[in-house]
Parts: sequence; structure tokens; C-alpha cells
Amino acid sequence: MARKMSKLEKYGLIGAVITGALFFYLKHVYDPQQASLRQAQEQLNRTITEFNNLQGAEPPFQLRRRLESRQEELQELQDEMAAMDVRFGVEEDLIRNQHWVYRQMEQLNMRILSVQPLRRYTDLFTWNIYRVSLEADFNGFTELLHKLRSHTTPLRVHNVSISGDVTGWPLRISMDLWI
Repeated sequence: MARKMSKLEKYGLIGAVITGALFFYLKHVYDPQQASLRQAQEQLNRTITEFNNLQGAEPPFQLRRRLESRQEELQELQDEMAAMDVRFGVEEDLIRNQHWVYRQMEQLNMRILSVQPLRRYTDLFTWNIYRVSLEADFNGFTELLHKLRSHTTPLRVHNVSISGDVTGWPLRISMDLWI
């Protein structure tokens, strides 16, 4: 036969049921509502910021005038550089391609140890040759080669040397990079 519960046990049981219901409400009703309210506030703030930025934009005729004056300044600078026999474009392309290659290496978790310019070589293109030493895993190196192959600017890799312990990672890789 079951015994009767004391008043303290009854109140404890009622308190446990109320506490459980409260936790259930907080977890499944209140918290999702708070998260969606917070997300709605953030979206509203972003929308207000974008709207304010749009209102702060200059009128189109002022922008056109500024563009025309900048184009005039650019033309003057290009004329000055032409008078001084300064060529532009080739070195910027070289730097842009180097940056692209180094960014690809960084994305593949390759650590560049050194980059040494070796020489220039001219056949169909004028190649700038750099000796690159890096640390990487073999999978990242092969992925880099695939990315170099698919790049729009011609790039070449010569004299690849891979060294390292059988169990030691990362591998030390050195290569001649032709840009």
C-alpha cells in the first residue's frame, strides 16, 4: 500500500512541475522568440544604415563632374609619364599575378619560406622567374598546380624539388615559378 505524501513533498512536487514547465517554456518558446527578435532588430538596423547611406550619396551630376575632373587629372598624369618615358601596366600585371599566386598558396595553408627573383627569360612571353621555397602538404601542392593551370594568365612551374621525412610533415618544396 502506498503511503500518503506529506505537505512538504506535495509542495516540492508542485514546485518541480512548475520549474520543469518554466524551463520547457523558456527553452522552446521564449528563447526562439528572443533570437528571432534579435535577428529582426539587426536586420532593421542594417536596413536603416543602408537607407541612410543611400540618402547621403551625392547627386548624379556632382558625381559625373567629379569623374570628369579625375579623368582629366589621369590624362595629365599619363601625359607626364609618357614625357618621362615611364611605362606602366607591365609591372602592375606582374605584381597582380604574384599576389594572386601567393594568395592561392595562403588559402591552401602553404607557408612561404622565401621568394628570390632569379632572372628574366624571353621566348614567346617575357617571363619573370622566381625561386620559391615553401612548406606544405602534398595534397595542397597538387591543388596549387591545378589552380595555376586554370589561371587566365600564363604561369609555369619548373625545377620542382620536394623533400622531407616519410613521416614528417610538412614537406619542404622548392620550385621555379615563371610569371
